[in-house]
Amino acid sequence: MKRKVPIINHKTWNAMIDEVSRRLPLRFVRMSRRWVHPWTIVPEWSDAADQWVFRIRPGFVNGVEPEISTPAMLASERTLDRIEEETGTRPEKDQSADALITEAPQIPVSGTRVIGKGANPDSVSVSASGNIAVKFEKVPEFFIQFGVSDEKLTFQGNLNSGIQEVQSEEPKEPPPLLRACDVVLYVDRASAKLDVIKGNPFLDSFSALLVINYGRSTPARKRPYLKVTAKYTPIVEADMGNLLEGAPDPEFDAIQIATIYFISPPGFSQEAPMDSTWTTFVKHDQFWNLAHAPQQIPDPTPIEPITLQTGLVGGIADSIFSSLLAPGNDAYNTALQVLRNRNLAGRFWSL
Repeated sequence: MKRKVPIINHKTWNAMIDEVSRRLPLRFVRMSRRWVHPWTIVPEWSDAADQWVFRIRPGFVNGVEPEISTPAMLASERTLDRIEEETGTRPEKDQSADALITEAPQIPVSGTRVIGKGANPDSVSVSASGNIAVKFEKVPEFFIQFGVSDEKLTFQGNLNSGIQEVQSEEPKEPPPLLRACDVVLYVDRASAKLDVIKGNPFLDSFSALLVINYGRSTPARKRPYLKVTAKYTPIVEADMGNLLEGAPDPEFDAIQIATIYFISPPGFSQEAPMDSTWTTFVKHDQFWNLAHAPQQIPDPTPIEPITLQTGLVGGIADSIFSSLLAPGNDAYNTALQVLRNRNLAGRFWSL
């Protein structure tokens, strides 16, 4: 026979705790069961800065707390005291200060992107037949319940016959506006750089040599650091850029921490800046402390330089040099593959 578990009404329990706490020389503290994970972001309106700011629960990368730049007026006394002790100068209110996130700074939302009505397109493409397609960032499904709608831009015709924008039906009441920004974590590292050594077709029998070097253009920051950006676009792979000027892979690794969404009251003007009447929501991407490791610099075994050759005289050689570096060219593809295989892109993982 199963025994019934006694159930106490929450009001009865709270009243009993209050009564006991008054009668006994003990201190009762009501603890919330809600666990606050690392990287938790709490937005708030700052009357002092007259803008939205946020605080972040400290998270660590390889056991080190990141830093973030914030105006001194929003930094804590711990930050200002530390900077004064390290540099001998205390930052003025309007100056920027590099605060550790364990020092509980307020971080300003410096810029946002528009999602939905009034947004800028993510991409514009033209088909072979001349039709234009415009793509926008989609409104997250969660915000559709508040009346936020996707931006749409439709054209009739094509570039050959002429195009005309198709006007969509406007809602009777202006919908709420949606804006967002991304919080991104960066860790500096060395990078692989594809250098181009130009040659003389008459003397060297080649137009260029492609070689890979490792290093940095600026000193690496000692700590991980956070940045607030209107929209973060992850770097999927090495960008070749312009081979004639050299093509480095990024000198950092990055991972998105969270996205902060701001939704306005209905009827808010698109031209007006955000104020305290807006409501915030946070979508977190990271919930644990992180570890990070870049790839090791490959073994210094000599790499046979990639040679771009032409048997034509100098003037003609220069005119066709760009075609030799075209994406379909074997030498270009070889260079791209070498750079991707030998870049130092690291990885993050949760602890």
